[in-house]
Amino acid sequence: MRALGLYMGASAVLVAIVGAVALFVVDAQARQTVVVSAAVALVVQAATFLVARRIIPKNLILGWGLGSLIRFLAVVLYALVVAKLWRASLTPALLSFVGFLFVTMVVEPLFLKR
Repeated sequence: MRALGLYMGASAVLVAIVGAVALFVVDAQARQTVVVSAAVALVVQAATFLVARRIIPKNLILGWGLGSLIRFLAVVLYALVVAKLWRASLTPALLSFVGFLFVTMVVEPLFLKR
C-alpha cells in the first residue's frame, strides 16, 4: 500500500501541474470539465495501479495489457457520460482526461517495482 500512496501522491502533483496549465488554456465554461477530468483520472489510475501491481509479477504482458484496456474503457465511458449525460464540452473534457491519464501512466513503472 505504500507504493500506491507514493504513486498517488506523485500523480496528484503531476495532475495539479498539468491541470493548472490546462485551466489557463480553456475558456471559463470548460474549467469545470478539466477539474472533473482530473478527479476521474486519479480514480482510474489508482484502480489500474492496483490491478497492475497484483498481476505484473505473474505476467508482465497481461498486466500491461489489462492496464491499457482499463484506461481505454475509461476513456470511452467518460466520453459517453460527458457527451450524453453531462452535456459538457467534449473536446476539453476528453483532451484533459487523456492528458492526465498519459502523464500519470508515464511515471507508473517507477512505482510498480517491488
